[in-house]
Amino acid sequence: MNSSPLDLDVLLKVEKLEKTFVQAQQSLTIFKSLSLKVDKGELVALVGQSGSGKSTLLQLAGLLDKPSSGLIQIDGHVASCLREKERTAMRLSTIGFIYQFHHLLPEFSAVENVAIPQIIAGVSKSDAKEKASIILRQLGLGKRLDHRPARLSGGEQQRVAIARALVNDPVLLLADEPTGNLDPGTSEAVFEMLLEQVREREIGALIATHNIGLADRMDRALELKNGRLVPFD
Repeated sequence: MNSSPLDLDVLLKVEKLEKTFVQAQQSLTIFKSLSLKVDKGELVALVGQSGSGKSTLLQLAGLLDKPSSGLIQIDGHVASCLREKERTAMRLSTIGFIYQFHHLLPEFSAVENVAIPQIIAGVSKSDAKEKASIILRQLGLGKRLDHRPARLSGGEQQRVAIARALVNDPVLLLADEPTGNLDPGTSEAVFEMLLEQVREREIGALIATHNIGLADRMDRALELKNGRLVPFD
């Protein structure tokens, strides 16, 4: 199923999403008919109290979990009903993930960490490392290519994580508190770099954050409250 002409710029479309967890024979509904759109080149902030479901929504949008019901459409393709193998392929080719903690592999260098998603996608090791080197240089890490994570600062580690998320040229970027583990100055620098990459690449980005200052600088801010998304003022 492809998107209509009116939806050509919509990279993430969520309609009537519901997610219910069952624990100890009791049901807990997180989302109630939740809907969302993220357009090409648009940064959308996702705010809400701890436990409101921000990370769960990102996992559903990123095809890491399945909704109880509802539609998830990515780049014009319905993704909510795909088989696991197809979901994995779509994650690899169209979605980039950034987390609060960088989750870099400590035994690999910066360039090797960024090359891994390409190698998994079938790119040769030499070509993968070449592209990884290019994007790391774009992010100001040209002198840190061969450094392992332990030799990088927190901001540098997160820039490597950003490079890893972008290296397969995703159309959609999902970030969960990407600057939450950084000091204010480093947080600002990393956010500016992330903002620049999203604009240049014309991808869509849904970014969960507790930083209201950063949320105010995005195109829109939505608050997750009582299982629904509402405009954040």
